[in-house]
Amino acid sequence: MTGAVGVAGSKHAAPVTAFFSVTDLTKRFGNLVALDGLSFEVHRSEILGIAGPNGAGKSTLLNICTGFLAPSAGTIAFGGKRVDGLPPYKICHRGVARTFQIPRVFGSLSVEENVRIGASFGAVRGGQKDVLGHGAVERVLEVTGLVPRRALQAGTVDLLTRKMTMLAAALATDPRIVFMDEPLAGLNAEETRYFAELIARLRERTEIAFVVVEHKIRVLSRISDRLMILHFGKRICLDTPDNVVRDPYVTQVYLGTAFVA
Repeated sequence: MTGAVGVAGSKHAAPVTAFFSVTDLTKRFGNLVALDGLSFEVHRSEILGIAGPNGAGKSTLLNICTGFLAPSAGTIAFGGKRVDGLPPYKICHRGVARTFQIPRVFGSLSVEENVRIGASFGAVRGGQKDVLGHGAVERVLEVTGLVPRRALQAGTVDLLTRKMTMLAAALATDPRIVFMDEPLAGLNAEETRYFAELIARLRERTEIAFVVVEHKIRVLSRISDRLMILHFGKRICLDTPDNVVRDPYVTQVYLGTAFVA
């Protein structure tokens, strides 16, 4: 089952295959151009980091890729089929999941019950719903480190646990790619390090690709295979993190000389 969390022993290899592609994507809100002819690809089993100044179009991009907004122009293809303009549930059923900056969980339910809801929603493979069973939920809880907290009420746990619960529910839908909007926002230094390492570890243990929008550029650079910088809805750089942080234009418009030093 491609992309399932239960894939044991899979090691990350250098990604070479683009299976999620964005071509000439534009989004207008009246006279405001939030995305302006943006093109890029996501490779299998990679972590693609996305950063940029406030208002660069990062969250708009994630909302379009996951069906929460329709593009004004351009195309999005996943697995060789167009998904632009589809509603979120149909995109999810094709194997695309997402998380939000502010955790969205069913607060009155337990951590485990939240994960089971994700599993019951599930992806669609071969025209039939692949409803993950008890064993798959157990694997998700184990790989995210939530087993000790499975019975806790999701609305009462700390911020990190709510973020982990939301991610676990997303993983339980059996995705092949997960979009994450500022997953490290609001976390302290220790929690940031733990959650970032969890994302990297999930990539190592599965065949899932992650697209991570994040302002904590140092941490994002450490876990990403490639880093894309947006500015005024345009891509100004897409390369390895080392090359991106040394790009003079990226330094000028986003990072600043103090960061590079």
